[in-house]
Amino acid sequence: MNKNRKLGIIGGMGARAGAFFLQRIIDYSPAVSDQEFLDILFHNNAGVPDRTKAIVYNEPSPLPELLQSVKLFNTNRIEVMAMACITAYYYYDEICRHTSAMVINPLHLIAEHIRTAYPGAKRIGLLATTGTIRSGLFHDTLCEDGMEVITLQPGEQETLFMRAVYMKNGFKSARVSPYARNLMQESLETLKSREVDVIIGGCTEVSTGIDPSTVAFPYIDALDLLARGTVACCYNASLIKQ
Repeated sequence: MNKNRKLGIIGGMGARAGAFFLQRIIDYSPAVSDQEFLDILFHNNAGVPDRTKAIVYNEPSPLPELLQSVKLFNTNRIEVMAMACITAYYYYDEICRHTSAMVINPLHLIAEHIRTAYPGAKRIGLLATTGTIRSGLFHDTLCEDGMEVITLQPGEQETLFMRAVYMKNGFKSARVSPYARNLMQESLETLKSREVDVIIGGCTEVSTGIDPSTVAFPYIDALDLLARGTVACCYNASLIKQ
């Protein structure tokens, strides 16, 4: 009988990022047989409204749909939960109030990782959606440790990063164009020029567009770190703080 914690993943934000996150969970699992992999309930909830549009433009909130996924997980006795969208963690506190499962928060993991891996870092570059930036999620978490969060200028944010994500054949699409990939890379290079100490790929679409092994600069992939932390939690609770 599998003694590891049952995992629930809320995906669909977008679908490619959710599938990428699930693959990372499998990649980082210490399993050596079918029976040693985690029991995972993956909900590709395509009905979740856009998080940036909700936060920035006051469009429909994604919370009701997120809570539908939570309800599904509660019914199936999920013990650990993660969301394959960093912006969705804007609703973290509300989600925690509706479940007894441990909800893994990538913001906490990133702050701890910077403290241990980059102890002298002060200027932290953030590549993320406008919703994440406007919400102040990273600012609130990292400024507690005396760090300054540096982002793209508003014009660059929209014409480079957000365009790469939302354009036709951008990273929210089933088929991503070379032009969208070039815009994503240009976003990274532009942020790097701001004299930052570390860059955080703080959006799940960044994880599908930028391979950390190709970045010759201190770089943190938020989705990758979330996958590692989630696996550690499910297999050995002592490896991660609740």
